[in-house]
Amino acid sequence: MPVARRNFWAILLVAATCQVTSASAEPMACDDGIKAAFHPDEITTVIAVRQVKQGEELLAPDAPKPITAAADLCLVKLLVGPGVTAEKDKTARSYSEGIGIEVWLPTQANWNERIRNYGGGGWVGGGHRYADKIGSKVPAIVNANIGYASGTTDAGQPWYQDGSFAFLSDGEVNVEGLRDFAVRGMVEQAVKTRALVNLYYGKAPQFVYYDGHSQGGRQGLKIVQEYPELYDGYMIAQPALSIAKFGTTSLYPQIVMKTELGFTAINKPEAAAFAAKVEAANKRAVATCDKAGLGFLLDPFACDYNPARDAVLLCAGEAGDGVTGSNADTAACMSAKEADALNRIWYGGTRDGSVDPAQTAEARSGKALGAKQLWWTFTRGTSISMQITSASTDNFALGMQDVSYAADASATSGIPIANTSTARRNRWLELDYAGFAAGVDKNVALQPTLFSNLITDKADLSKLRDLGRKVIVWSGLADDAIPPAGNVNYHERVLAAMGGDAEVSKFMRMYLVPGVAHSSQGRSYTVTGKNDAVPLPKLPGNANQTPTRDKDQFFSALTDWVEKGVAPGEITLSSRDGSVSYPVCVYPRRTTWDGHGPATQPSSFSCR
Repeated sequence: MPVARRNFWAILLVAATCQVTSASAEPMACDDGIKAAFHPDEITTVIAVRQVKQGEELLAPDAPKPITAAADLCLVKLLVGPGVTAEKDKTARSYSEGIGIEVWLPTQANWNERIRNYGGGGWVGGGHRYADKIGSKVPAIVNANIGYASGTTDAGQPWYQDGSFAFLSDGEVNVEGLRDFAVRGMVEQAVKTRALVNLYYGKAPQFVYYDGHSQGGRQGLKIVQEYPELYDGYMIAQPALSIAKFGTTSLYPQIVMKTELGFTAINKPEAAAFAAKVEAANKRAVATCDKAGLGFLLDPFACDYNPARDAVLLCAGEAGDGVTGSNADTAACMSAKEADALNRIWYGGTRDGSVDPAQTAEARSGKALGAKQLWWTFTRGTSISMQITSASTDNFALGMQDVSYAADASATSGIPIANTSTARRNRWLELDYAGFAAGVDKNVALQPTLFSNLITDKADLSKLRDLGRKVIVWSGLADDAIPPAGNVNYHERVLAAMGGDAEVSKFMRMYLVPGVAHSSQGRSYTVTGKNDAVPLPKLPGNANQTPTRDKDQFFSALTDWVEKGVAPGEITLSSRDGSVSYPVCVYPRRTTWDGHGPATQPSSFSCR
């Protein structure tokens, strides 16, 4: 990033932290007086100030039902320019007047003198810049409910979860928009939230935290890597690191299906039938590897289940790898070709479609890529039906700088990329293994230039360490959106760059949580559907709208580390139905069953 731009943001930070110069500054009312008073720079405008009364129902874009305001709040909406100056077509998805920011402010009496900014998800976007809409996700509003000032951002584009903004209306890459999305939006969120808090309360916060999941986790780690001075502590959940790799290789199942089986997600009956067989194979994998009888895998990286060697899964009479199939259920059984295709998908993207049969558990866990392997994929025991029935093409098209590689509505369940430069779509159907690999390579190569290093994988965290900041990261081992091995790989790279576990654990700790799929509010996944029996972290959300310390587990561990110097250790999780409890462990230790005790008792588990 240019030195001039870094210096500009550094000046903004100093201005924000020094805006209130007197401890006796008067707090402000929640009214349009904020519009007149808040001028941190010439590019920031207050769009709206809204009083929210206790008991008012607020509908966030990710909420299945409204959130109830637990106390009076003040919502301030900002727009930070200049936006995408390269785009002149105001009707284009890539057009943007700037970065939208919402700040939720408890009353002076209810404020706990802390900021807890929250990240976005997916392609972010939302109603942050509109006076009559809410752009923030559920946890941000819940954080304000319990006394934190909480800022969120649309990351520079208003179209919720729509990746169309990444292309200008002429089909070129939206370099300005991607810069705002990759990094600038988060810097402005931090700086402007702090400046507004200083003004509104008449004093500076005691502590400032970042809290983000998925894309929001990547956003937080971008600040950790580049601007760690912006926060005292960082809560990072299931981060979307290495998007150029995992986001692009998420198309790989479609390449395997096309090449080995002769159909793709466009062929809906065939894709749905194959997805059902893959779920049946997942059940067999868990049944084979789940020694504790939990219904999910404590260590899915250790599971090397091979469907081609499972006579119970293979169709009757089908010749597998040393076995002959015995399954007469044609809807659930697999042919040898289908089993081979699933093995390729489970191995992860390669340059030629190959699989390394000698891959070790350590290699599957993220410690080492195979010679031809492009990136890791999802663990056995994780639902991958969406990767089978829907083509994930946005990142591939972006890396190719060609919107014609994007899927249309016939191939994807997501929001298809809208762009008028060409009507052509689904060019990804032309790809073979080599062409696919070339596209992944191209995306990675363009990261430092066109994409503002959206990849977010810098391992040198010496600035964060020297500032004494703290980071907690957690990833679910049944994550069905971001392969957890990729995040393990990043942590391993940090260990290698920063002096090993003994040194890194002084400022950054990671947890791997069994049975947990992708969700900012906690979502379990078992192949049997008994999801209430999976121990989950307690997180702010729709079902946890006024969380106490014990119902905000990972974040409470972070605040104790930052404010009291108490480093986090084992954290005990319990299932929703109360049937299973065990500790989750500071990496590299893992939750381990003792092999003989009842799997319902915490005493039967330890960290090893």
